[in-house]
Amino acid sequence: MLSKFYIPFVVWTSIIFVIIAVPGNYIPKPHGIWEMMSPDKIVHLAMFAPLSFLSAWGVYRTSGRLKLSFIFAAIYGVVYAISTELLQYFVISGRNGNLYDAIADVVGVLLGLLLFYKLHKGQRIKYR
Repeated sequence: MLSKFYIPFVVWTSIIFVIIAVPGNYIPKPHGIWEMMSPDKIVHLAMFAPLSFLSAWGVYRTSGRLKLSFIFAAIYGVVYAISTELLQYFVISGRNGNLYDAIADVVGVLLGLLLFYKLHKGQRIKYR
């Protein structure tokens, strides 16, 4: 049975999948200053940082093992990031997964893990 602590992680994973599955012709193109600033990479960071944070939180809440939490969140986050880029490149119409997006995804995973570590270390996250 799925622990209630995994529900935010599962929901967020599903949201990411829905976002990446949208065909390219339905995604608005940035104009003006936004075109130069490439908000796309910020979106990738904003999607994958919560993913790794929520997965680490869920594993820690159910197992109580910090190292396992980090290992699971890192491996899952990187594999999911690469998988979504491959899906966009090979399967989803009008989308173009690429190496730079995958790098932004992985950086987002690392940022989420860093945030989890900082909050855990400062004991701002209440456990059990």
